[in-house]
Amino acid sequence: MSEKCCNRIFRGEAWACFLLRMWIGMRLLFAGLTKWKGKNEETGLAEFSPSHAPNAMEPIITVMKEFTPIPEGMLGIYAKFLPWALVITGIWVIIGLFTRISLIAAGAIILSLSLGLMLLPDDIDAVRRGVELLVIALALVTVKHNILAVDNIVEMAIGKSDDKDSPEAKD
Repeated sequence: MSEKCCNRIFRGEAWACFLLRMWIGMRLLFAGLTKWKGKNEETGLAEFSPSHAPNAMEPIITVMKEFTPIPEGMLGIYAKFLPWALVITGIWVIIGLFTRISLIAAGAIILSLSLGLMLLPDDIDAVRRGVELLVIALALVTVKHNILAVDNIVEMAIGKSDDKDSPEAKD
């Protein structure tokens, strides 16, 4: 491991990116998993399964049908897609796989949620999604300092170095 790599790990910007990635990834992952939470009919215990998503998404679809001009067909497709998008994007952000693309996808998902929320009479949750967008934007700003990510392992394996952005390269 080179000295530049070790110096990079101890930078505040690197840890800022890592912590932001973890928060964003966990937020997305857990939001998606809660859509899959349901009760097992046989055991009576809580379980996570994609088969529970329609039950969790039905109240959301009902509110959106009542208060927004979004067509019902589009709401149904979105309701099926959303839990999967949250879980997959959350995992990718956490492990740092295609980090920039994953963070952009995370922003697109949150932006899509914001659109629906802005159409509701009480749109306070849209403001919360705005704060989440700011956190994602900050993660994108710091992504050039990304550490502890699958992307870094791939870069090391193929011998690619993105050190031209590092302060050492500018000296």
